[in-house]
Amino acid sequence: MAAPNVFGEPVTDETVRKYFPNKQVITRKDRAYLAYNLREAERKNEKADAYVLKLKEKYGDGIATLVTIYNATGDTLTYFREHDFSGHIGEAPYPRQIQNGQWAAFLHVAGSSAAVLYRGLNYDESGGEEYVWLHSWYNVPSNPKKYVYTEIRKPAHYDAADIWDWVYPLIKSDSYKETSFGCYSDASITQNNPYKYSGTMTLQFVP
Repeated sequence: MAAPNVFGEPVTDETVRKYFPNKQVITRKDRAYLAYNLREAERKNEKADAYVLKLKEKYGDGIATLVTIYNATGDTLTYFREHDFSGHIGEAPYPRQIQNGQWAAFLHVAGSSAAVLYRGLNYDESGGEEYVWLHSWYNVPSNPKKYVYTEIRKPAHYDAADIWDWVYPLIKSDSYKETSFGCYSDASITQNNPYKYSGTMTLQFVP
């Protein structure tokens, strides 16, 4: 059963066949490509936005980041790790899984600066290797400028004891896009309240 804070029908082989009935062999890249181009299908992006906005209204006037992230990697992404620099996750938890073609939506409150990481497979003709997409934001009341940072690394990269000491300064580098290791990630944040973070995870050569 899908978490209540993921939105959209998963994009599967059957979805690809519906759009490309003559396609004989369907790859992960095909599923990723179609999911990327169906980001707004059936208003699923608007549903994710509306859901997290309701969370914000319920939370009240405190500083919060309204986060929506989209999976267009061709396969399911699995929750890997999270880290709070300031604040904490709100009422809706980070989804354990985001299927291909789905938006995840959640509210990060009382701060708010954090990172969340999801694990999946890169684009590789041999079948793919595991990589992690990191999405992070800096939205604290003492600084009017809001920042985002995204990167793609092997899972073991985040086992280092001082990893968050390294990541935190990078958030202010405002690196909002990365193409590495057969993967692609992008991120953005609005500079006015409500502060909305939006991110996309997909494969290299798809966007």
